Amino acid sequence: MIFATQIHPHDVRDEGAVAVARNISELAACPVVGAEISTLEERHPYPHGELPHNPRRNVVVTHARHETPLEIPTDLGFRPVLSEEAISGFDYVAQISQAGQKAGLSVIPWIKALNIELEGDWQQACVVTAGGRVVRNWLCPSKPTTEQYVRSYVRYIVSRYSPRAVLVDRLRYPDWSGAQVDPSSLFTCFCPDCKALMASYGIDTSHVRASLKRLGDSFIAGTDATTIAHDDQLRLWMKFRQDRITRLAQIIQDEIGAMTTVWLNLWPPSFAPWMGQDYSSLGRVCHGAKHFPYHKLGGGADLSGLVRRLAGMGVESPERVFRSVMDLLELPYSLSLAEFEEHGLPVDYVQHETANAVRMFKATPIYTGVQIWDIPASEIEAATEAAASGGASGFFFYCYGWATLDALAEVGRIARRQ
Repeated sequence: MIFATQIHPHDVRDEGAVAVARNISELAACPVVGAEISTLEERHPYPHGELPHNPRRNVVVTHARHETPLEIPTDLGFRPVLSEEAISGFDYVAQISQAGQKAGLSVIPWIKALNIELEGDWQQACVVTAGGRVVRNWLCPSKPTTEQYVRSYVRYIVSRYSPRAVLVDRLRYPDWSGAQVDPSSLFTCFCPDCKALMASYGIDTSHVRASLKRLGDSFIAGTDATTIAHDDQLRLWMKFRQDRITRLAQIIQDEIGAMTTVWLNLWPPSFAPWMGQDYSSLGRVCHGAKHFPYHKLGGGADLSGLVRRLAGMGVESPERVFRSVMDLLELPYSLSLAEFEEHGLPVDYVQHETANAVRMFKATPIYTGVQIWDIPASEIEAATEAAASGGASGFFFYCYGWATLDALAEVGRIARRQ
């Protein structure tokens, strides 16, 4: 049974490696720590609130930069942007690994495969929306240069740290979150490489683009989108995207799977097909996966933010838009948007999603991400029990820096009872 948590670079830089390791070991009792190798365009904590035990800052905003020293090929046409600390040679992962070892912790790299701030000719490397906009900082999984980059990137990280495992995140297409909420980022990729490959699938890209526009218009209008979503060409487009992601997961497994354990970081099953993630296929090309049915947040990103952005693009009430999105995701809950924004999805959502993930992954372990910020401590235990009843092989309590010390102590109480 795996008990893990995840940390961000500013946790260690602001609190100190020894303090972070001590809190995780003594309070949270989580022997596995996922250390973020590159950040996101993200507010900490997300999407609101303040950092409860950071001694220097109440809120941190990060910019998707690589946060440790990096050496990979420079002939790809693009390259990751390094943070000032990484440029100076400061390696916070090495620091927390050293402090963690003394505290009995195993630190593993938490890698972002396709989403990182880029410089150079990034316009030719990134995904393109149905409307023709290049999504900056998100690599297209179909491009040969992306494969080269991912191979060299994961191999370098594993050779640098020799970890027991790696957690591979952002192995998918974009969602709606980032520096700002943008629903159009969900509908990628229509770059020349992808369009050529889609033709071999028999996909009519003009038809798919029109269907995606109708789908978006349906959300904005707050009407039933399920019929549109079952369009044959749209389903074929979704399978194409899932095949591209599974292919890249296989490449990662081939590259480092003999050197370390490869865990994937996946959206929960209700959302995953729309991100290009096919559980049935991915379960065959990794050693396990964490999925993150954060019930208060509504999955893996701010669901309320998406609904209100869609509602702001039209004239319908946010409540109708919320119902349209819930129906598309086949989430069997009759709650209103107002109820969701106050309480989140029912804790039963954690069990429901975990059971589906376990069923599709078959013999490959599923670890459930449990939300431990912005919720009452009592719900941490309820969500953990829901994940366990769904068949989870362990838990990733997310995340150290956003949770209160009381929440971390609650995690510790749960861990020590197992």
